[in-house]
Amino acid sequence: MDIWLFFLVFAAVLCGWLLGRWQPFKKNSGKQLPDQFTERYAKGLNYLLADDSDNAIKVFTDLIEVNKETIEIHIALGNLFRSKGEVDRAIKVHQNLLARPNLTRTQRHMAIAELASDYLKAGLLDRAEKLYREMIELNADPQKAYRHLLDLYITEKSWEDAVECAQALYKMGQTEAGIVYSQCLCEIAAEAIASGNHRLARKRLDQALEVDADSVRASLLLIQLHLKTEKSSAAKRIFSRLVRQRPDYLGLFIEPARQVFLHDKDRVYQDFLQEQYRQHPSTRLAIALLEHYARYDQIEKAREFLSDILHQSPSFEAFEFALRFLKSNPEQLGETWETLSVFLKTLQDKKIEYVCSRCGYESHAIQWLCPSCRNWASMKSVRP
Repeated sequence: MDIWLFFLVFAAVLCGWLLGRWQPFKKNSGKQLPDQFTERYAKGLNYLLADDSDNAIKVFTDLIEVNKETIEIHIALGNLFRSKGEVDRAIKVHQNLLARPNLTRTQRHMAIAELASDYLKAGLLDRAEKLYREMIELNADPQKAYRHLLDLYITEKSWEDAVECAQALYKMGQTEAGIVYSQCLCEIAAEAIASGNHRLARKRLDQALEVDADSVRASLLLIQLHLKTEKSSAAKRIFSRLVRQRPDYLGLFIEPARQVFLHDKDRVYQDFLQEQYRQHPSTRLAIALLEHYARYDQIEKAREFLSDILHQSPSFEAFEFALRFLKSNPEQLGETWETLSVFLKTLQDKKIEYVCSRCGYESHAIQWLCPSCRNWASMKSVRP
């Protein structure tokens, strides 16, 4: 049996060598195959141009049997369908590719990734998830698969699954995934605090701060958790550090400050607002301070501060407070109306009325020659 097997192998090798040496056959076959391929490929393109996608897909798919290199063409065709919104056609193309038995490992991975993108575009999230999970198992561009899965889970608010994907990306060295990782942990912690699961909340917040030590959200949630569990000293320590390190988020610290100082003397919260307003004046701090004065019957302080605010840094929020606060004092309300009129007139003068259709230049008055792109009569009204 071994001798016969040897002769069979030898005969096959000999036939292959003779066919390769036979130049007429080599020339004919080498010329015939490309001509046949070109003809069928042109036929497929004609079907595509005639919007006969079913026949076009059939022709292009059959071409794989002639030349495996056309697989990339099929993938590009499917991507074209998907980009045009014809997701069903894209799915059919990529499904047909995956059904072929002669794909290389790389080509199969490529087809799986594209089919997953098709499913994602079509809203078939469970199918897309399954394919992305398969990509991870096959080690076929796992970073890409984890990124898509992360977006998918965030859309579905599946925070535990999102944490898994963000953590995987973070461990792969994608530092930007650290912020997403921390935020997803905060989502779980927020839900845990709301449901009273303080142990889970603390665990997730510790993890979030370990990944992103500067996370404002994680610190605010930790303050909230400490207040709920009656650990006011710990809450104050975190709050003081947060105010010192992240003054750019002061607007978010007003309500936590009120809660942190709730059981202290009223003056502590007031001193905090006054000091922060001196250092970082803002509308939110001003309104919080005005509300505090009104709540504790410091009427004269409220009037003086309100007058300063309306003249120095007027805002809709300040005027809204003024109209509520001064409704029992017609004289001062009249002065407020005058200030409000000036404020509204200033806004009117700054309001955008015209936009250049060529370059997007904005103006509150018509300008027949655009100062930006120097085109004539290109300014159009933003309102009919």
